[in-house]
Amino acid sequence: MRTLPTLLFLFTVVGCGGDDDAAGPDAGDAPDADPGRAHAGSIRVIEQRSVYDDGGGTPTTYRSSATQASFHVGGAPRFHREAMRDGACVLHTYTPSSCTPACTDGLCVDTDVCEPWGTLASAGRLTVAGLTVAVAIDPASGYYYPQAQLPEDLFADDATVTATLAGDEIGAATLTAGGVRPIVTAFEAGELDVPYPAGGDVAVRWTPAGDGSRVKVTINANNQGHGMPYLAILTCDVADADGEVQLPEAMLDAFPATEAWTICAGTDCPRSTITRYQRDAVPVGDDLELELIVGSTFDFGVNHPRP
Repeated sequence: MRTLPTLLFLFTVVGCGGDDDAAGPDAGDAPDADPGRAHAGSIRVIEQRSVYDDGGGTPTTYRSSATQASFHVGGAPRFHREAMRDGACVLHTYTPSSCTPACTDGLCVDTDVCEPWGTLASAGRLTVAGLTVAVAIDPASGYYYPQAQLPEDLFADDATVTATLAGDEIGAATLTAGGVRPIVTAFEAGELDVPYPAGGDVAVRWTPAGDGSRVKVTINANNQGHGMPYLAILTCDVADADGEVQLPEAMLDAFPATEAWTICAGTDCPRSTITRYQRDAVPVGDDLELELIVGSTFDFGVNHPRP
């Protein structure tokens, strides 16, 4: 059955299949990431909005929020490979493969190439200040989730959000990023139509906030089974002031068939996302970094039929 918006957000950020905006196994490059540093982990403070039409012709809006994090020893695993790059946009793909001997402690990402599962690490208690409620989270099996439901309005548009890690396997750190205004798109019905063949670039537009933030658009393909990597992820990251980004024609024509599913069977039916965000990052050792993302996300379905 259709996944509820809050559960969609939880899976998207931390789940095995991929992320809209997460700097996890399937996220591609993180927003503003230092290309010389891999990600040790990400703290996400997000207000999310979803729109669904269950067939009655009247779309329903759902709002939620979340504060979540996860950290990896040696950096997060990457199950996708860059297939195409064009300006602000990158297409990452995953190819189901066969390994001999079989992967027993990871995922087969290419012929006879096993990518180990990431080793989750504790960074001690996470406290987040500057929100409309106090947040303090201790890790559970390596993940950070609040124990109580958070309010829809988690932070003020002009908030200063500070995340503090007490330190453990990952050292102590403090990161600060500003709040953002809710993002409003040009496709508020909750679906984006992408024809095949595309016949040209496809514009994704929003109303700029004028606050110096950035916007990341993530188009997620389906996967071959629950928990498997998405077959493709197309990401574009630009200044919020641009008000639009053009999804490149060549990337769209190479993208797998995707539909705005309302019912899933055997696969994860991921939603795609557009996120206005502010970001901070701190180095961890010589080649890793931690990041804090404070953002407003609108998730939507993509209609991209293929023969």
